[in-house]
Amino acid sequence: MKAYRAHIISLGCPKNTVDAEAAISLLRRSGCTITSDPRAADILLVNSCSFLDAAWRETLEETERLFHLKRSNGNKKLILMGCLPVHRYNNLEQSLPWVDHIIPSGAHALLPQLIEEWRSSSSKATTCPVDGIYDPFAAYESRDLLTPAHTAYVKVAEGCDRSCSFCAIPVIRGPLSCRRPESILREIEGLLRKGVKEITLIAQDILSYCSSGMKFPDLVTEIVETGVEWIRIFYLHPATLTLETVGRLFERDSVCRYLEVPFQHVSDELLHKMKRSHSRVALEALLSGIHREFPDAVIRSEAIVGFPGETESDFEKLKDFVASGWFASLGIFQFSSEPGTEAARLGDHVPKETVEERTAELSAVQEAASFDFHSRFIGKVLRVLVDRAVSNDEGVFDECDFAGRFYGQAYETDGEVYLKGKNLIPGDFVMARILDAGIYDLMGEVV
Repeated sequence: MKAYRAHIISLGCPKNTVDAEAAISLLRRSGCTITSDPRAADILLVNSCSFLDAAWRETLEETERLFHLKRSNGNKKLILMGCLPVHRYNNLEQSLPWVDHIIPSGAHALLPQLIEEWRSSSSKATTCPVDGIYDPFAAYESRDLLTPAHTAYVKVAEGCDRSCSFCAIPVIRGPLSCRRPESILREIEGLLRKGVKEITLIAQDILSYCSSGMKFPDLVTEIVETGVEWIRIFYLHPATLTLETVGRLFERDSVCRYLEVPFQHVSDELLHKMKRSHSRVALEALLSGIHREFPDAVIRSEAIVGFPGETESDFEKLKDFVASGWFASLGIFQFSSEPGTEAARLGDHVPKETVEERTAELSAVQEAASFDFHSRFIGKVLRVLVDRAVSNDEGVFDECDFAGRFYGQAYETDGEVYLKGKNLIPGDFVMARILDAGIYDLMGEVV
């Protein structure tokens, strides 16, 4: 294959990041040079997200931006991969006429071969069927990281067997498919040899993991034995999370006492429409139990505002629930009517203006709760993983030279701990006394 250069943009969640890392690794092995400069690239790759309508718009903007760059050099190829080709396949070529080729999620292993064919042909056909059978875990064991060298995402499963009415993941990624534990362990051992200190295990419904008779808590036990310093877990469905499971996970010091538990809403009527398979009573029992048994646990969650049929009373219940301070942080999403989902066929939509107002109200409530939560750490000494040096113009906390995270902050998801200290090295752990707190961030000095 003639040498070429590729530029890749990965949009969306950490699961997409892992796919992009695998694609980059495969391309490099085939002789491709990866470049951060799209002007220098022969191949322009966009790894798309399609979970929400906003993600579709972002993909539209990114591909159009690269197309304008491509027009100045007709020899470049613009390739779309990831979730979007599966989720919005109908009329996709008409919607994105500037894209040369399309590859669905899970087909990244074919990239080197397909690019070779496309570069030697003027054909503008989608040569990779969206309904093909592919290996979604190809090249996972030896990926080039897009994250800082000391932290990595490890995807343990793909797809989801649940039928939440608003969620397109089963449409996009298919039914649950679990990686073999030995493959996961080989990957983690390889990452540790490269200097990774923190592993974030990810799957859409991670507690449903089961492979070769091994369930998720048993997998975590095996991962602990590799010696990794921090293990973080995404995402824990509240219908299957129990205090017993939390206890098993927290038995080991290397498992961060951080739980990502998306609850979505507390109106039982809306939860029924969402097909969430848990109730408000069950959710409150779970959360109160976690806070009682594990008072140092940090819980993050997600909520949907404006689900069809959400009344003012439903929203007030949601707001009061969030105001109770269950969560250190909360991702708030406006309902998005997604192709292929049951909720897309529901009527009684909430007016956009109302959704915007409710989103702002709920955000303000959670910001107050988050500030209260983070303020509790003032005066305490926390173990912090240093992530990066701080630029002078960030303006979060003055006189801080570095930023990192304590166990209650996930990379790219939560806030940071801004550090007063000299000559710190990203990837090292330090002890820091917390001096100040904001809504999302903490500030401390190295001790």
